[in-house]
Order: sequence, then C-alpha cells, then structure tokens
Amino acid sequence: MHRTRTRGSARACAVLLASVLGATGAPVIGGGPESTAEAARATYMHYNFGARSLRFRDRGADVRTLNWVLRSQGRGTYFHGGFDRSTNRAVRRLQRSAGIRVDGIVGRETRKAIAARMRHHRATWYGPGLYGNRTACGGRLRKRTIGVAHRKLPCGTRVAFAYKGRWVRAKVIDRGPYRKGYRWDLTRRLAKRLGVLRVGTPTLKTAVAG
Repeated sequence: MHRTRTRGSARACAVLLASVLGATGAPVIGGGPESTAEAARATYMHYNFGARSLRFRDRGADVRTLNWVLRSQGRGTYFHGGFDRSTNRAVRRLQRSAGIRVDGIVGRETRKAIAARMRHHRATWYGPGLYGNRTACGGRLRKRTIGVAHRKLPCGTRVAFAYKGRWVRAKVIDRGPYRKGYRWDLTRRLAKRLGVLRVGTPTLKTAVAG
C-alpha cells in the first residue's frame, strides 16, 4: 500500500512539473493563457543573462549576473534576491550616462552599454590531469567545478565573464595563471560554458564584483 501511494505521488509531481516546464525542461512560452512569458518568468529562474529583458521585480540567475556587473562598475548593491529599487536606480544612472533611453529596463541596448564598460583580459583554462587536486583556496578541483584562478584576488572574489554573447559567473578558487600577459585561468567547465574551449587563449570581458 505504501509503495503504491508513493508511485502515485511521484507520478502526480511529474505531471505537474511537465505542465510548468514542458517536455524539454525549458520554460513554456506561448500557446495559451497558462504558458505565457510572464508565467514562465514566475516559475523558471535559470535564464542566461541576455535571454530576456530585465526589469523591476524580476528574479533569477540573470538578475544576479546583472548585479555582479553593476557592482564591478560601482553602480550596484549587494544582491537581495531580485531586481529591486536599488538595482533599478543603478540601471537608470547607467542609461543616463550612456545617453540611451532611461527606462530602467535592461534590454539589448542597455546590455551593450554595460558590456562596453567591462574590462578586456586574456585568459587560459585548465583541468584535465589535475582533477582531484586541492586548489589554493582549499577546495577540490573536479570536472564539474566552475571557478577561476587569479594571482592576487582573495579567494571567493566574484567575477562575471562575457564572451560573444555568453555570460557566466564564477568565484576565485585558485592561484594562476603564471603565463605572462594572462589575467585569468578558467576551469575547463567554466571555459566550456563560455564557449572558449577551442579558441585557445581568448580575450574575455570581465567584471570583478568583489
């Protein structure tokens, strides 16, 4: 009896989850009143930065990325879970200084203005042959580790990277690189997410949020 009820509960949960995310696990957008972009925004928080326009009261991983980049430019505040009033003010100040429409919405034009103010640094990546080793910051390097090495920044320093439309957040977990002219050493997992595994030594847009 107990086993049967457990299966039924699991099946019901699976049906409910499928109705929210769709068969692919992606947010369902379009196709009826229950599958609008607004409904997806309320239930699915893993948008990549740039996949949607951001505005007051939005929440999600992309809002956190926005906050990190704004902080790096002296415009943001600590992330409190969403696009709050302080984030709105910071976006408007940036729009005003960039000479673009001041509406507090982070769309394509505002993202371009944000990216234009990021620093450009060359990077390498590492991982194979080193998995299982301890990092300089005390963790253990794994295949799935998303992190970055820097020669001087404190362990745990938050950094956002952008490369050809891809944006990824990471923290300093190690020391390096020791190759002259390079500022960052990405873990392989981070490099893969940025799409630079086959680029060699890419030049990335970077934002140190502290």
